[in-house]
Amino acid sequence: MRILLLLAALSAALACRSTPREGEPVQITVTKNGYEPHRVSATAGKPLTLVVTRTTDETCATEIVIPDAGISQPLPLLKPVTITFTPARTGELRYSCAMKMFQGVIDVR
Repeated sequence: MRILLLLAALSAALACRSTPREGEPVQITVTKNGYEPHRVSATAGKPLTLVVTRTTDETCATEIVIPDAGISQPLPLLKPVTITFTPARTGELRYSCAMKMFQGVIDVR
């Protein structure tokens, strides 16, 4: 029973995190719950490509802001937006909507 619970917890943790393969874009969907996944992984000094698609008009998350990367990108409804940048340092890189009501993290290693 413990093994099943452990496997379920591990699966849930992996589902909340997106780790791209080298050079592969990370898909982020903006839903009524915010950015999904809300945590992604990246490597310092290597380009990261995010493909962000807003699927709802029910929230204020109509753009994605990554202050430490100098990014503020509008997200038109149902249109994928590609954002490529290179994280310079390790640590957490936060992203959000303009009002900071919906947030996420890029875990840079």
